[in-house]
Amino acid sequence: MTGTAYPGTYPDQMKVLQEVIGDMNNPPFLLDITFLSAMRKDAHPSIYSGALTSEQRANPDHSADCSHWCLAGLPDTWNQLFYTALFF
Repeated sequence: MTGTAYPGTYPDQMKVLQEVIGDMNNPPFLLDITFLSAMRKDAHPSIYSGALTSEQRANPDHSADCSHWCLAGLPDTWNQLFYTALFF
């Protein structure tokens, strides 16, 4: 796994992932979009939904919207990078 040294949210897990991939006979190509996505927090719609209630903060599984992004934007960038990795 190559790319940024930005640790992201889970640096311990990323270290394990790097070790496992490094030990593989045929390592897969891993496109690390952690840093790219972290730099585009403005593309996530939850920042536009207003202040969260204490109930929403206590249980974000039901209030956080992680499956919808403001388009055109970050998912388009992911797709362009993926396309480039596949064909170039």
